[in-house]
Amino acid sequence: MNGFFGKKQVLLATLVVALGLAVYLNYYFANQVPDVSANAGTSDTDKNLGDAQYVNNGSTVTTEGETSATTGDPDDYFVQARLNRENARQEALDIIKDTLNDVKATDEMKAQATAKIEAVTAALEQESKIESLIKAKGFSDCVVYIEGENCSVVVRSEALQIQDTVQITEIVTSQSDIVAQNISIVPVK
Repeated sequence: MNGFFGKKQVLLATLVVALGLAVYLNYYFANQVPDVSANAGTSDTDKNLGDAQYVNNGSTVTTEGETSATTGDPDDYFVQARLNRENARQEALDIIKDTLNDVKATDEMKAQATAKIEAVTAALEQESKIESLIKAKGFSDCVVYIEGENCSVVVRSEALQIQDTVQITEIVTSQSDIVAQNISIVPVK
């Protein structure tokens, strides 16, 4: 019997594992909510050597005695969340594109890769629409993650009222095929 695993099977298994890892990392980072309870105006005696410092959009690090508008700003969470989401998605798309460009890939593998690209593109479009509509309803910022049949919405809010939750749920269900039971809404201060 010639080897049970040929080059094609090993390559396919490697790509499946890499795609699974990219999806897992996207899910893992999407569900992490940072602790934003840290005080931006703490005194020098409250600081510990090695504590993280915030970086503003101009890539300038704030120094220990300096106060910055971005320090403790919840915008940092939303900017970082969008960046993490896009990086994870780009890694997954790169893996899928490698499959499409592989000369040894079968037509079935290429069809599956094309379907995955279409699904990622559709999710990206839905996330963008949902984020815009939620902001239009008066929320200052939000990030939406769509993973298959589940949707997580992170909204900037001190506390969500029932009508806010209903409004967000209606937006998500109207813009996607996701049912209300699969929608998770998380407020971030």
